[in-house]
Amino acid sequence: MSNGQSQEIIDQFCILYEKTSNPSYRGFKPSMQQRLKRHMEKLVQLHPDWHTNDYVDYFCSIINQESPPESEQQFAHLHLVAYLDTSRCHFIRQFSRKFPFPLATCLHFFDLTTDVLYNRNHLKKIIHGHNANTSNAANLRTYIEGALKNIIINQINWESDWHLLCNVDLTSRRKFNNAAQKLREALFRHGITEPLVSQYCFAWQYFVPIYKNNRLYNPNQRKSRTWVQPEQTDFEEAARDYNLNRFLADAPLQVSSGSNVTAEMIQQWMNTCIQALRNSQKLVELSRDADSYEKQYEQSVNPWETLESDQNSAEFINQITSSLQAQLQRIDQNIDKIRSKIPRQFRQAVMPLCYPHELSLLVQDQFAKKVGVNQGTVARYIANTYKLPLLTQMDSLIRTQLDNDLEVWSQNYVKEFLSKRFTNPHQNQEIDRALTVAIESLEPHLQLLLKLRYGQSYSIDTIVKCLDNESSDTIEKKLNLIQHDLELAAIETINKLKISYIEQFIKNHYKQVISDQLVTAFSEIQSRKIMKMRYAQRMPEEKIARLLPKENVSQAINQAKQQLRQALLQWSSGTYGISLEPEKDQVSQAVETWLNQLYCLDLNELHSGE
Repeated sequence: MSNGQSQEIIDQFCILYEKTSNPSYRGFKPSMQQRLKRHMEKLVQLHPDWHTNDYVDYFCSIINQESPPESEQQFAHLHLVAYLDTSRCHFIRQFSRKFPFPLATCLHFFDLTTDVLYNRNHLKKIIHGHNANTSNAANLRTYIEGALKNIIINQINWESDWHLLCNVDLTSRRKFNNAAQKLREALFRHGITEPLVSQYCFAWQYFVPIYKNNRLYNPNQRKSRTWVQPEQTDFEEAARDYNLNRFLADAPLQVSSGSNVTAEMIQQWMNTCIQALRNSQKLVELSRDADSYEKQYEQSVNPWETLESDQNSAEFINQITSSLQAQLQRIDQNIDKIRSKIPRQFRQAVMPLCYPHELSLLVQDQFAKKVGVNQGTVARYIANTYKLPLLTQMDSLIRTQLDNDLEVWSQNYVKEFLSKRFTNPHQNQEIDRALTVAIESLEPHLQLLLKLRYGQSYSIDTIVKCLDNESSDTIEKKLNLIQHDLELAAIETINKLKISYIEQFIKNHYKQVISDQLVTAFSEIQSRKIMKMRYAQRMPEEKIARLLPKENVSQAINQAKQQLRQALLQWSSGTYGISLEPEKDQVSQAVETWLNQLYCLDLNELHSGE
């Protein structure tokens, strides 16, 4: 046997993967691999005429005997695992493609079959079945694949509907919360809405431990190979726990509404959860990175939705925008009249150059040094000259929208929230979310008062009978105090929204100023087609080079970036008399950021003209 053939045989029986469950890449085990390699080298020296099948027969005979030392049996076992591993991995990759979520399925099947191969007794049984049918060692890998496939199929069959719903690690709060979130998402995709989603999930968190204790950990059920159907007592216990805990402080507001649930309702809810999870598994698998990438550019929810009626929604937003833009123009026109240590010739440059946003060319400290003032002067200039007048204008618009009385509006809003949406807050509305957080921060006995009053619609007299230690006057005073606190939370949220909206408006306005300069410069470069392919269409440079073989793609892209950077440098110097040459790297970074957003711009703005 040649040295090359010997090394090939040695490698076949030496490589092992990590046998622990790990969703990342499973690396080699160097220490064990070295021991196996040394052992194989000795065997090859002792048996230079043996081939692969001879070693397979040899190792199989060792693990099927009781007489060899334990160390020899361990070596034989691991050599066989290494020999079977390449074929096993290829088979699992192919087999996993037949299932939804192939990547997760592949990892699951890998772990399942690893547990089988690394268990010597399991492997011995499989090899014994192979020897009983054929003595041809060359077919061992094929036989193992068939055996592993049967094990996987049995596991799939073993995973019943109730396995899908209840296979949750109760010892890990993180894993349990992840399973709860997965169920919530599946229910929403299934078309279930609030408050039912929260009610189903609340019932599920009590049903799971009851089912597992009664059906899986019960000595009478332990030997069963399937997740058995739950019994009526399981649903009755879950309904009892649901009703006992629905008014606790950490229970969702949604579960405090309506009458007590029954065992039949719990059974119906759990079957709906199973259907939702089944349907969720059939969804097309999406890239996590792609999903988060798209979310960066989703349109934000209208923060003023709660202040508007359906008829004047667009009109109110347009009114805000046009009013703030007009206010900006008035500020710029009267900028010389304000008091500031910033020299008059540089005041127009403050906002376009150093107001913080994605395309900012300077930070405040850099700008301050360029014009001979300190950073605090620049910060006060921005706050007093721009933010304060815009905020005043915004406040006037909102008070006009609310008939000039924010306090009365907050009272009406909180009353409507408590009477109509207490058990089903609008999750896409800032004020509803703020009120929910405020309620969750209350002391438990105050939360209980709210849940009885607005979740159950109990009268004050009925609440007195339920609590048995509070007078009607005390309860009414507490409810009034809670309502007052919620009104303050609503007003505080409106004020935060105003500040946040003004900051975002200014950012968008001055980001657009920089973007307009780059759009104009982009229309003048020669390599627009290449830049659109690279940044608007997200093509790699290698692909562009294949499509345009006569072009030097890399050079064209670099030259275009330099032209865009130079355009910004000339604009700053020519318009505001401020040189950005020392900050070329920052300007280049702004250009790169703008190019990476090129795909979301209207390409008609960029002048096709190739």
